Amino acid sequence: MLNKQTTQDRVLASAVKAINKGGEAAVHIRQICADTKTTAPSIYHFFGSREGLIEAAQAARFIQGQRKISIDFADSVYECKSKSDFTAVAHRFLDQMFSIERQSIRAVRINVLGSAQSRKGLAKAIAKSQLIANKVGGEPIRYAQEKGWVRPDFNSEMYLAWITGMVNAQGLIELDGVHPDREDWVLIAKRSVCLVLGIPEPKYVKPKNKTKRKPKQM
Repeated sequence: MLNKQTTQDRVLASAVKAINKGGEAAVHIRQICADTKTTAPSIYHFFGSREGLIEAAQAARFIQGQRKISIDFADSVYECKSKSDFTAVAHRFLDQMFSIERQSIRAVRINVLGSAQSRKGLAKAIAKSQLIANKVGGEPIRYAQEKGWVRPDFNSEMYLAWITGMVNAQGLIELDGVHPDREDWVLIAKRSVCLVLGIPEPKYVKPKNKTKRKPKQM
C-alpha cells in the first residue's frame, strides 16, 4: 500500500507547484489552504511563516531531481553481482545525469542556489537537504567500496557532494541554451567521475555533424 501524503507534504508540494508556475510571488497562503484543504494556522505550525514555507519549497525544488535518481541508482547497485555490472550501471546513470533531458532540472537548481546566496534561511535549508542526500546517496557507493568494485580511498558522502557540484556546474554552459560543445564537457565530466571511482570510462563516440558556434559579426 502506498503511503498517503501528510498535510505537511501536501502543503509543501502545493508551494513547489506555485513557485514552478509563477515564482515565489505566486505562493499565497490562502490559495494553498484551498488547494490542500488545510488551514493557515496549520501551515504556520509546520513552517513558521510564509517565508519559512518558501524556503522549504525551494529546498525541495533543489533536491527533487537528485532524490529520485539516487534511489534508482541505489536499487540498481544492490542488484549488481560484479564490478562489470557496477561499471555498466555507473555508465548508464552518468548518461542520465548529464543528459539534455535533465537540463530543466539543472536550471531549477541554479535558480535556487542563486536565491540562497542572499538568504541565510534558504541556504541553511538547502544545506540540510543536501546533507541528507549525501548520506542516502553515499550508501550504494560505500557498498560498492566494500565489494571492491570502486576505489576505497575516498569518502562516499563527499563523493556525492562533489558529483552534485559537477551536475550543477553543467548548468553554467546551458545558461544560453544547448551549448554546441556540450558533448566535450560531458566527456570530461564522465572521465573525471570514472577516474575517482576507479572504473573504466565509457567508450567515446564522436558526435556526428557537430556544428561549431559561428563568430559574432563586429
